[in-house]
Amino acid sequence: MAMEHLLEQGLGTLFAFAAGILACKELIEYIFTKNLPWLSRLARNGVRRIKRVFRNPSKEDGRFLALNFSGHPVLPGQQKAIQNSMGWPKLEVIDVPMGTIAEDENFLKIAILKVDGIDLLPDEWQTFSLVVIPSGYSPLWSALLAEMHGRLGHFPDVVRIRPAPQGEKEKFKVAEILDLRDIRHKARTKR
Repeated sequence: MAMEHLLEQGLGTLFAFAAGILACKELIEYIFTKNLPWLSRLARNGVRRIKRVFRNPSKEDGRFLALNFSGHPVLPGQQKAIQNSMGWPKLEVIDVPMGTIAEDENFLKIAILKVDGIDLLPDEWQTFSLVVIPSGYSPLWSALLAEMHGRLGHFPDVVRIRPAPQGEKEKFKVAEILDLRDIRHKARTKR
C-alpha cells in the first residue's frame, strides 16, 4: 500500500530522472577521462593537417630531420657533420625541450608527451628521414627510444657526440652515427 502511494505521487519518476542524470554524468566522465588522450591526439593532428595546407608543399617533400633531445643546441659544425654523415642535402633540427624531470615521475608518460609534442603527423614519422640526438639521462632516453620505435616501426639512427680536441672552435663534435637497425640485425645472428 505504501509503495502504491509513493508511485502515485511521482516518486518513481523522480528516482528514474535522478538515475538518468547520474548515468549521463558518468558517461561524460568516462568519455573525458578514458578517451581524453585519444581526443587530444585527434585535435592536435587536425591542427597539424590544417597547418600543412598553408605551408609550402615543396618544403614538406623530403624533409631530413634531427630530433634533438639532448637539451644542448646543435652547433653549425655538428649540423654539417650530421648532414654529411647521413648523406643528406639539408638538415632541419627540431629541438625537443626536456627540462628537469623528477625521479618520481612516470618516464613513459613523459616520453609520450615529449614525442607527441614533435610537430609530425603519424604518417610523417614513417616517411621523413630522421636521426636523433639522445638525452643524456639513460632511463628517460630508453622510454623515448621505445616510443619512437613504436611510431617509426624501426629504431632511429642515433648521433653520438663527444668532446672535441682542445683548440677546436666547438667544444663537442659528432663522433659517429649509430645505425641501431644494423646493430640489432647483426646481434640477431648471435642467438
